[in-house]
Amino acid sequence: MAEGSRSVLPPPDADPVRLLSLTGRAVADAPGPSMRRLLSATAPDAVVGVGPQTPVVRAGLARDVDVDVLIPGAGRPPHATTVGDGSRHVMSVPSTTGRPVDRPADPEQVVCLTDRLTLDVDPYRRTTAVDGLPAYAEALPPELPDGTVHCSTRLRAGFRTTATADGRTLSLVGVGRTEATLGVGAGDQPDAAVVEIYPNGAADTTALSPDDFGLTGLDGVGETRAETLRRAGYRTVEAVAGAPTRELATLDGIGSTVASGIRAAATAQAESRVVPTGDDSLPNREPIFVDIETDGLEPSVVWLVGVLTGGSEGRYMPFTEGAPGTTDHLEAFLAWLDANAGGRPLVAWNGYRFDFPVLETQIRQHHPEYADLWEGLYTFDLLWWARRQNGGNAALPGRTDKLEAVAEGLGWTPATTGLDGATVAAVYNDYRRAFEAAADPATVDGPDWRRLEAYCEDDVRALAVIYEALDDAARGLSDGYQPDPTGDGAAGTQGALSDFS
Repeated sequence: MAEGSRSVLPPPDADPVRLLSLTGRAVADAPGPSMRRLLSATAPDAVVGVGPQTPVVRAGLARDVDVDVLIPGAGRPPHATTVGDGSRHVMSVPSTTGRPVDRPADPEQVVCLTDRLTLDVDPYRRTTAVDGLPAYAEALPPELPDGTVHCSTRLRAGFRTTATADGRTLSLVGVGRTEATLGVGAGDQPDAAVVEIYPNGAADTTALSPDDFGLTGLDGVGETRAETLRRAGYRTVEAVAGAPTRELATLDGIGSTVASGIRAAATAQAESRVVPTGDDSLPNREPIFVDIETDGLEPSVVWLVGVLTGGSEGRYMPFTEGAPGTTDHLEAFLAWLDANAGGRPLVAWNGYRFDFPVLETQIRQHHPEYADLWEGLYTFDLLWWARRQNGGNAALPGRTDKLEAVAEGLGWTPATTGLDGATVAAVYNDYRRAFEAAADPATVDGPDWRRLEAYCEDDVRALAVIYEALDDAARGLSDGYQPDPTGDGAAGTQGALSDFS
């Protein structure tokens, strides 16, 4: 972000323009079923073709997509599209040759696409700057509304900054890849990404891998096994899910154990359910679900602890920092645990690697009087239990093992949109820096705390949804995976976890 700027939260009720950025390489390499699953799962308003192999995008998707494929700088239309109710417009700037495209006379939102903006890298000063701004700004239509976001296919998906050119302040968002090898514009560069752009200029980017939507997205299936499955006629996740385990086990390089795991993973994805694969039990006491918000992946601050009791529809309590540098909220959280935990499991997602050690560090640093209480708590990492304990106890339906992906695979829908952990941390850090730099901190406007608390609430409710699905499947209460004890595809009866080992 430019100096002095603050990260922007998307409006709570606004629908974004949803762009799917795809490299030609991804379209060329991904099997057709994988690409169709990706397109169905992301439901974009438009596809944006980016390099490498940009021209392949439109040709490769000709039969798979019913939305416009926009390729800035291409010599053929379409160069623009309207989305939603027709009041939002996505267009290439400057418009390339070809048939003219109509756009709303007074659009509520405009998103501009270009291939002219990239990064200029100074390897000696180790700095980066956006290159191509003067010519781009000169080509912009003068009537663009405030809040217009400018997306470049030559800036890495997820890159964001603001810049001034030709008297305009431009909000820039990367939707593709950069050739830079230094600075904030480089790093991981996905072959696919969903970029959601909101009317107030906020943007949210989710990197994707087309591999996650096909056979190679199944646990235990790399490209070699995927090719073996395809040659045997199992070209889709659904086909693998419907295959008898005995038949899968006869394929080269796939024995009975691997076949059982692959089929369970395919069933979880194809049927949007958890599939028991082990015989370890969940805790037998009512869980307390917890999620933390910090200042980054290597945190020095836990500024929000979200707690949920009573299941996925239960009571949510946010313990939020009062002002930067204070820890009364941690003390309140610990006092609540002291009164209510009582042998109940404290459940987190990836808790053993993040939430629990981060909380322990904060407790020992700021409230050592509660260290013994924390040491005696029953902490339980649901992701570790499902995927790692004794080889794992369940196959999960998400395209990845991220909390939101698994919960959404079960049909859960978040109440907040346009937010992720990185955005929330950036908003908090912007506020903290402004607070600490101000002569009078009371004059600094804080972020929308209720919105941030609602984001954390989404996470703990998603966690509870997954826990309940695992519990139902383990106790045989779901309409879930039918075991195949004979290996011939015969239907069985849902049973205990040990039935699936």
